[in-house]
Amino acid sequence: MNPESFPVENIENRIRDAISLHRALPGYAPTPLIDLITLSGELGLKKLWIKDEGARFGIKAFKALGASYAVYQYLKEKNGGALEPDEFLTKGRSIAADTVFTTATDGNHGKAVAWIARLLGRPAFIYMPAGSALARIETIEAEGAEVTVVEGSYDDAVRRASEDARRYGRIVIADTAYEGYVNIPMFIQQGYLTMFAEIREQLKGSGSSALDLVFIQSGVGAFAAAAVEFFCTFYPQTRLISVEPVTADCLFRSAENHDGEPITVLPSGESTIMAGLNCGTPSLTAWGAIRDHFFAFTAIEDSWAIEAMRRLALNKVISGESGCAGLAALLAMKFEHPGFFRDFQDKAFRNILLINTEADTDPVSYKIRVFIRI
Repeated sequence: MNPESFPVENIENRIRDAISLHRALPGYAPTPLIDLITLSGELGLKKLWIKDEGARFGIKAFKALGASYAVYQYLKEKNGGALEPDEFLTKGRSIAADTVFTTATDGNHGKAVAWIARLLGRPAFIYMPAGSALARIETIEAEGAEVTVVEGSYDDAVRRASEDARRYGRIVIADTAYEGYVNIPMFIQQGYLTMFAEIREQLKGSGSSALDLVFIQSGVGAFAAAAVEFFCTFYPQTRLISVEPVTADCLFRSAENHDGEPITVLPSGESTIMAGLNCGTPSLTAWGAIRDHFFAFTAIEDSWAIEAMRRLALNKVISGESGCAGLAALLAMKFEHPGFFRDFQDKAFRNILLINTEADTDPVSYKIRVFIRI
């Protein structure tokens, strides 16, 4: 990694701004960083940490960090730059008085947008792809949003949300950037810095600061790009590994592309239980940083996600199908590619960080996939 592209002063300012906003929201508390002692021993590692986002703001996923910060920045810009973080839910409500929010989602991001819209007293229209879990639809509706299920993939839902936003004058709060739409996704990316800053403080508090590998669920890439900015700056020796499902591996395929350009993975008719990662097109603003700074790209079968959910449950961590993806990739490496895994160990890559990006956001499926097997 080359940290020179990420001036420390600039990122520290963004971290302070993001944390100030999140602390002003009801229910803010740093999520735990858990030492998976038993699992690290089983896998022959020195340390295996997991940042557990399952309790973030009570919505069971990390997405609230990005959505809230993006909406804050949108309202601040709308008001000529005059909006402080502690005014977001007071003065911000007045600024947002004529605003209607919208986005496309596989579940967690849409719930986050609906949640922040409710806090501001504003409506939200959420678009979801066909096959979305009923539980995820219902939790979004419980926040007061209107959900439209679109025939087609996540990318089709993105297009429909954008088209209807232009037609009805709505504000899109999307975590994927495309031609003509880049600012909001960048703000969402910056909002995730709060989580990484918490990790830094928690590692210091534990007396352990070494991180050799960090597994990152990639999706469209906003979260992965935030990881690049943070770790390039503060942990330049740390290697980042991208995780995607094999049926939606747009970053993996893009990394294989010799001209360095992003590739769209067309829907194959197959789906993945890792709904939050079921994305076919890399985000325009994220791909360059991911391409240039990630150490490795992985694409995994759903069976490894189920195994990872089960193992985390045995270690008292509730992790959904996308939340467990980092451990799923680690298990796949160890048991499907033992030579590759031994190479990591030979290079002393034994201090590993995982991110549990979601808890049981589809409780019925979680029970079927985890508890019945246990």
